[in-house]
Amino acid sequence: MKWEDKIFAEKALKHLLIGSQIDGVRFGSEPGMVYIYFAHYSEQDPGIIWLLIEIKKVTVFANLEQLKTASKESLKELDDKESFQLFFENRREKVKDVWLGSESPHLCILLESGKVLYVNGEDENYECWQIGDGYGYVEDEWLVVAVPGNAIAVWSPEEFK
Repeated sequence: MKWEDKIFAEKALKHLLIGSQIDGVRFGSEPGMVYIYFAHYSEQDPGIIWLLIEIKKVTVFANLEQLKTASKESLKELDDKESFQLFFENRREKVKDVWLGSESPHLCILLESGKVLYVNGEDENYECWQIGDGYGYVEDEWLVVAVPGNAIAVWSPEEFK
């Protein structure tokens, strides 16, 4: 992942997610896909953000220390029931911070409780996750994608750049 791409993606992710809360779960049209909704219950635009997870190697760590000492390789892909339970248990949690892994675009979302939502961002063949703001689960103005080969791509309004 290029350093300048990482910095810009983190800036976009912070703009989209900080202050929002986990607001819902929807299963995707394909097996193995899950959408997580984040909502800003304020005047912030965009008000609704979705996170599409295609490679469901995802977990919630109890704290930052646990994240730092965990083996990312040991994460297994969750089935639909496990995904739903994970996000249901953390519903209404507000986002305090967000960042990407140093070499791969692993998505790390720090919640107000101190928990860290971790989404794998490394796969040679598939986009692991995407975050956007459009109705119908396509981007409207914003789209951040963990693309194959440890890269990150961002589409944002021209004035954000």
